[in-house]
Amino acid sequence: MNPRPNYPKARTLLVAFSAALSLLAGCAKAPAPEAAPAAAAEAEKKPEPPPPASVPLVASAEKSPHFDIVNRHLELGGTLYGYADIDGDMLSIADPIQIIAKNIAALQPGWSMFAKQDFKALISDLGLDDVKAVGLSSVRREDGLYRNRAFLYTPKGRHGMLAVFGGLPAPFQNTRLAPKDTDFYTEQEFDVVAIFETIKGIIAKVNGPQAAEDFEQRVKKAGNEAHFSLLDLIEGLNGRGTMFLRLNPTKLAVLPATHFTIPSFDGLVRVDGIGGAVEGMLQQAKGALEATTEGSLHLYTVSGRPAIDGMPFVLAVDGKTLYFATSGTFLEECLSRKDGLDTNPDFKAALAELGPDGNGLNWATPRFFSAFRHLIDMNEDASPEARRVLDLYAVSIPSTTVPLLALRTNLPDGILVKSTWNRSLKQDLALITIYNPVTVGLIAAMAVPAFQKARLDAQAVAVTNNLRALHSAAEAYYAEHGVTTATYSDLVGPDKALKAVPSVAGEVYQMIEFRKGRPLRIRLADGRIISFPPQLPRNRGGTG
Repeated sequence: MNPRPNYPKARTLLVAFSAALSLLAGCAKAPAPEAAPAAAAEAEKKPEPPPPASVPLVASAEKSPHFDIVNRHLELGGTLYGYADIDGDMLSIADPIQIIAKNIAALQPGWSMFAKQDFKALISDLGLDDVKAVGLSSVRREDGLYRNRAFLYTPKGRHGMLAVFGGLPAPFQNTRLAPKDTDFYTEQEFDVVAIFETIKGIIAKVNGPQAAEDFEQRVKKAGNEAHFSLLDLIEGLNGRGTMFLRLNPTKLAVLPATHFTIPSFDGLVRVDGIGGAVEGMLQQAKGALEATTEGSLHLYTVSGRPAIDGMPFVLAVDGKTLYFATSGTFLEECLSRKDGLDTNPDFKAALAELGPDGNGLNWATPRFFSAFRHLIDMNEDASPEARRVLDLYAVSIPSTTVPLLALRTNLPDGILVKSTWNRSLKQDLALITIYNPVTVGLIAAMAVPAFQKARLDAQAVAVTNNLRALHSAAEAYYAEHGVTTATYSDLVGPDKALKAVPSVAGEVYQMIEFRKGRPLRIRLADGRIISFPPQLPRNRGGTG
């Protein structure tokens, strides 16, 4: 690209050059000495027009109504920028799904009630049409990482399946439990109750209120033998779950049964809301668990030799909170910690860049990824099949020299996911483009009818072949016995011309009337009538 010409300087040179030519030509009137500098000064006062501050947009009447709201969460000019207005698109696939359901019901009568449903209402009840627009952006930073943004615009809130992502954002308080040198940390808010209620509502709509009540009763009874209530467990899963690992680079651990070697680690899982639901089960596990109490903490330590050397797993209940740790020592260390991951300078800086509050958080260090890339080196005696899997797995592990962080935040009008990651969102965009619900639905809508037609054609051919065999047997019977009629039992049986004639599509061959000179006709279960020999259409145009 040629550099932009500097017009003020060029004009100054042009004035000076003209003055010099005038002097050399011996003009009678010499220019005033101040003319050239004055012109140059005047030219310098005119600033160079700045480059456009933004990309021109289409006219207001043509612009997507959701664009401005989504765009304010994105960054334009990086390696990726994408926007899609999908308002109404989920409902538009209801008709193809309806076609698929009807075609399946034609083949499987048990699906008939499902095929009668209002799929637009079902999609709405599931909350799949809450998302009205989607935006993506990726910017490559100077350190080689990508600053990624993804925003799902839900102007009317989220319900149904989308309600599982939780409510308002809050600080990530559990980061204080994790060691300062934690290698992997994840904290996610969830609302499993919303999913359960959505499923129950769909069952009621499809199969009636009694079916929904039966479903809830089955859930209540599930787990009774294990002395815990599955329904209480589901209702308790309305909070946050946290898991973190700290690798021990100098030790290895061998998984039981598989003899697979992995890096040794200290780890903890915390799930809010389900402590009371599972404690009854823990109390009944006598012999397998040793119960102790330390203040409000009810500890359940695995008895006997640990399944993994160096990891005497322990479960603990503190009110409604359930803990699972690789050891009681590590659990105690976490609960008494004063300088956790929240004091790690790298973590603090990365979180400050993306935002301190949220509903979901993922953090991983270079050591975490490096350890898993070297799994193949730790398992030199693994089978060739296992080593091929490890090779394939290692290719997908990020190679980075700085920690990676991703943050999910529920906003009043959508879900915003921000990350500092080792790759852009282009790969994910490609997958969404190819494997989106609309594409899959349309392909299925075209494929199922084609499959059904092929199936019906194959049935017709098989039935026609049966009729051909019966027709031949009947003609032989007429000739041999000097008669013009016959019955099915005259033609088919262990000692008859035909041993058996299998039914193909619910047809009953015993109902056929066998009369010489008449074609054989049979009705299939779906109402189709097939004849042999095939009857030619009558000539409706006269004798010709």
